[in-house]
Amino acid sequence: MFQRLAAKYIKDYDRTELSRVRLAYGRLASVIAIGANGLLFLMKLLVGLTAGSVAVVADGVNNLSDAASNVVSLLGFRLAARPADAEHPYGHGRYEYLAGLTVAVLILAAGVELARSGVLRVLHPEKPAFSWLMAAVLAGSMAVKLWMMAFQREAGRRIGSGTLTATAADSRNDVIATAVVLLGMAAGRLTGLDLDGWLGIGVAAFVLYSGYTLVRDTLDPLLGKMPEPEEIEAIRRRIMACPGVIGTHDLMLHDYGPGRRFASAHVEMAAEVDPAVWHQTLDALARQFLQEEGLHILFQYDPISQADTAENRLRDHLTQRLGGIDRRAAVHDLRLEKGEAGTRVEFDCYIPAEVALPEEQLRRQAEEAVRELYPGAACQITLDRGYMAPPQ
Repeated sequence: MFQRLAAKYIKDYDRTELSRVRLAYGRLASVIAIGANGLLFLMKLLVGLTAGSVAVVADGVNNLSDAASNVVSLLGFRLAARPADAEHPYGHGRYEYLAGLTVAVLILAAGVELARSGVLRVLHPEKPAFSWLMAAVLAGSMAVKLWMMAFQREAGRRIGSGTLTATAADSRNDVIATAVVLLGMAAGRLTGLDLDGWLGIGVAAFVLYSGYTLVRDTLDPLLGKMPEPEEIEAIRRRIMACPGVIGTHDLMLHDYGPGRRFASAHVEMAAEVDPAVWHQTLDALARQFLQEEGLHILFQYDPISQADTAENRLRDHLTQRLGGIDRRAAVHDLRLEKGEAGTRVEFDCYIPAEVALPEEQLRRQAEEAVRELYPGAACQITLDRGYMAPPQ
């Protein structure tokens, strides 16, 4: 079903890297959800008012709030598809993240309202109304919501959309909430007990937890979450596979919304070769990243001598000594200067963010390692922490 709808209504549906295709997926999923939620709201409102069931009417109102969140999602996709302008040179892709965050907050609000209704029902119990028509409407609603959940989840997976993932989770929560209403009505008919309030509180707890996790997940890209290790490793492997590359470090990735990624990296190459040759090599590599992966990447060329120099020996010594702190520690951009005023050593040192030692202690240990070979040397050490990928 998903494949047929996508092929019918989305041109080039398999080219999800294109912004217009992302927008088309988001628009299709949102329009379907708005129509389905609006229809469910009208059906539950009509049946609930006819039977005098507050629970069914409340469930219908929940569908109406879902339709509103779907409108937010659609708006987010449309705003995110706007091209870059003078005020926003990196585009508007983060609107999609904001839309996902808004949906997550609406889920939290729905959870709070469910909890309030559940507590009131526990304090003021009422025997739930029951009719086979209501049961049929609620069961049909669950089937529709299950289909919507599957559709939104698959669409979100195809285009890597946190917004659609959030709306899929909301549809799942609605299935559970409707099931609780239906079970409460059935339990009241069979036993005479009013379990509606307690079941509602349980569902509210689940919805609140789901909303919390969605808020956390949608905030991560807005706050600048570290990219996944697999993504970093794939970029690094591709750089290292380029002819002439000795090593790479200071790899940084910036996410300005789905399909709008920017990166920079230092690339170590032999100092004995004409820099113009390496410039052409790195330019070609940057074009490949952009054409094949949609990643804008900027390279800085770092010349490294291949000879057995004092700098290389010091770099190897420091790498070995700092490996005692963490095996991933690495040294790069090292400069060794000897003059009448004494020896001066400058270098950058990558230390993983998980290492809990204070920076002053780390610098002191690095200075001690330098002075094992160059007593009295003046040191200028820059620590790379956390936001950069490990060197190679």
